[in-house]
Amino acid sequence: MSRAVSVSLQKGGVGKTTIAINLADALAARENDVLLVDLDQQGNATEGVGLKDAYESASPNIGDVLTDDDPIDVREVIHDRERFDVLPAHVDLDDIEDRVRNSTFGVLWVRRRIVDPLLDDGTYDYIVIDSPPSLGPLSDAALIGTGNVVVPLLMSEPSVSGFERMFEQQIGPIRREVDLDILAIVPNDLTGNNEERRIIRDLESSPFQKFIPRFAQSDLFEDPESKGPGIRHRIAFSRAWRDGKTLREYDPENDMLDRLDELAEIVERGGRDDA
Repeated sequence: MSRAVSVSLQKGGVGKTTIAINLADALAARENDVLLVDLDQQGNATEGVGLKDAYESASPNIGDVLTDDDPIDVREVIHDRERFDVLPAHVDLDDIEDRVRNSTFGVLWVRRRIVDPLLDDGTYDYIVIDSPPSLGPLSDAALIGTGNVVVPLLMSEPSVSGFERMFEQQIGPIRREVDLDILAIVPNDLTGNNEERRIIRDLESSPFQKFIPRFAQSDLFEDPESKGPGIRHRIAFSRAWRDGKTLREYDPENDMLDRLDELAEIVERGGRDDA
């Protein structure tokens, strides 16, 4: 079943772009046709897959798709890549967000002009959107457009508080209007300290427990055969981004690839099979 998913949290610095890039890569490695869409004004996903020049390029760009004035076909601004395709961000995304905000049906543009056309005609099996790290029309449009979200979290109080605000101020209101499913909450960039252990256990005692993947559960702290729960801190992630590569392209033997593959499987299933 084809599916779109936003990778989103209304707080920066949680590794959102890293998860988005490598989730797209993991889905592609499972023999799916995948599109990565960068809706983050900073353009980090665009740069992280080696398309920095596209971020500053003239038209056509994503702004010509998300506009009231004779929008162009999204296929005209997609960049081919060996493993998956990319719809790059653009330096003018702040202005594009204003268009979305000031148009009656602007928050539906992502769904109507990107997601539905490309999934309905079978061009892609999966679309992964790297959302802006703040509340706003583009972030809303991404969630409404995909109907699914993966939430990366640092195991820190500010990160968890950011998720709680997102759930109350954004996910909740959107759910009153359209379907929006949380597919996974992904503890990210873990190093194994006691604060991480405490927060994972707090999440497991909360209503959000069902969204935590098996590879991120606290019993792995006690498993001598395990690397510990979550996506662990690996310098290869930042080095891969610097080189415009996915983790799999940069370090095909990295021990986090199996966890990214498990996350891809969750997205394929539409959530944890025991959730």
